[in-house]
Amino acid sequence: MKIKLSFIKAFLIALTTTIGFLIYVFINPELNSGYGGLFFLSISPAILVGVVVYCYIIKFFDHAGLLAQHFIFRFSVPFLVISLVIWIAVNTGDDPLIEAFQQYNFHDYVSYFFNFALSALLPLAIVFAAISAMLEIGNKEVVQK
Repeated sequence: MKIKLSFIKAFLIALTTTIGFLIYVFINPELNSGYGGLFFLSISPAILVGVVVYCYIIKFFDHAGLLAQHFIFRFSVPFLVISLVIWIAVNTGDDPLIEAFQQYNFHDYVSYFFNFALSALLPLAIVFAAISAMLEIGNKEVVQK
């Protein structure tokens, strides 16, 4: 199934995702303390544009035949790639977080990873699932020869 994407549909997907992101930020006290809410509110236009660009990247990969047909793969492949990039970025650089946990045992490190996953990767997964679901809504199957 090829994704048919107009700008209006991409903009509505981006607007819905951005509003959901802002609701999540303002509900979460860890992100909304101090000037955190103001910061996330100020970057919301970049999120809106980023989601529109992401939708068109998915459309490009779909037309190039690089995406699987099933919804699960359309969601999971970009999510896993971006999650891996985030995990590598968090744990490399001048002050990697993995080195701070060298004195802990395996159980402590796994609990650290799951805390990170719940606070960062779960919202990311929900956003990607929502974008993938909204991209699938209203699409007509295209017969390919």
